[in-house]
Amino acid sequence: MMKVLTIANQKGGVGKSTLAVHLAYAAHDAGLRVLLVDMDKQGSLSLTFSPTPTNTLLASSLFKEEPGEAEPLVVSEGLGLIRADNGLLAIDKAENQVIRHPSKALRAFANDYDVCFIDTPPLLGVRLMAALSAADFVLTPVSVGLYELAGVMDLMQTIHVVRTQGFNPRLKHIGILPIKINNRSSEERAGLESLRAKYGSAIMAETLPERAPVRKAIASRRPVWVSTKGEGHLKAAAEWLAACKAILAKIGFGQ
Repeated sequence: MMKVLTIANQKGGVGKSTLAVHLAYAAHDAGLRVLLVDMDKQGSLSLTFSPTPTNTLLASSLFKEEPGEAEPLVVSEGLGLIRADNGLLAIDKAENQVIRHPSKALRAFANDYDVCFIDTPPLLGVRLMAALSAADFVLTPVSVGLYELAGVMDLMQTIHVVRTQGFNPRLKHIGILPIKINNRSSEERAGLESLRAKYGSAIMAETLPERAPVRKAIASRRPVWVSTKGEGHLKAAAEWLAACKAILAKIGFGQ
């Protein structure tokens, strides 16, 4: 049965799509069949795996009562993608009853894939609520700053609503992942310590510092642990691979 992990933070620019990309590669490299769902209209996840539009199942169709017979795009064997599309713009204006539709639609692929990663928009709305309602697990990447930490608090409240208002009582928050951290900044180091003091064991042990090789890897449409060159690249590769393996283990894959 396919497990669904939603990557969410109600703040933009915290690396949700970059994390989704790397989780997809790590899971696929581990032999898992991976389905990606891009609910963010920016479409960064879609662009990484499918630069040109295709006549396949689109993310906005998941919100229909009957999404039709279209299938996810097959990126490669064992890797599927449900692309973002312009129809997502209208979804947040839709009635709340459509929130439950993606969960039902994704269950149609439960025997075709082992794990599904959902990338989400950085704002509270129907799409984010639907992504949380469809998920078994949710992960929160967060950078350290006043606005970013406020986004974490907002998301925690949203998760509480999803659990308690009948949308998805089984939803499990597997952790907060510090990402894009500037290790040279005393303010950010202090902010990270403050985050750990506030949320305790909810903060993952792994952290992902800001490193240029990660941006270059995404631009080349490959994970940072491929074609490593130089000490900084090797550090980034080790950090991201360790974080992805830890996340996969939290949802039942690996040690």
